[in-house]
Amino acid sequence: MRLAKTLLDKSLEWTCIVLLAVIAVDLLLGVFSRYVLARTFVWYDEVARACFMWLVFIGSAVAVRLRGHFGLNVLVELVPDPFKQAVLLITPLTMIVFSGALVRFGWDLTIHGASQSTAVIGMPMSWIYASIPTGGLLIAYYALLLLFEKRDTKAHA
Repeated sequence: MRLAKTLLDKSLEWTCIVLLAVIAVDLLLGVFSRYVLARTFVWYDEVARACFMWLVFIGSAVAVRLRGHFGLNVLVELVPDPFKQAVLLITPLTMIVFSGALVRFGWDLTIHGASQSTAVIGMPMSWIYASIPTGGLLIAYYALLLLFEKRDTKAHA
């Protein structure tokens, strides 16, 4: 089980790295084609947009795993000690609810996008929209891990 989680963690991180590299190269090609060749590659913005969508949602899941999400530690410090444990559950619970909405509505959008395609390269929009429920599932997975991990109220940063 630990090996599978490590494999998932590393593959998501590498996916983000590759997506960011593809976006950088793609946009550089777009600028090169526009200003050097004086003829714009018509496909570069669609590729960048698709990669960016996947990067946002997979990157969000990686951020949840790395605890890079927003937290109000100042408010947690103001809560009396007996209630800190309950307050610390708010963040992962909120993420789980939000990711549930991403999965539900993202799935609907993905199904709807099956009948649409991008204007230039003809990629099905469902491939792009699938990033939303996929990211939602990954965010929910990592938020559940946060929810059930052993908590230390003294070191909750």
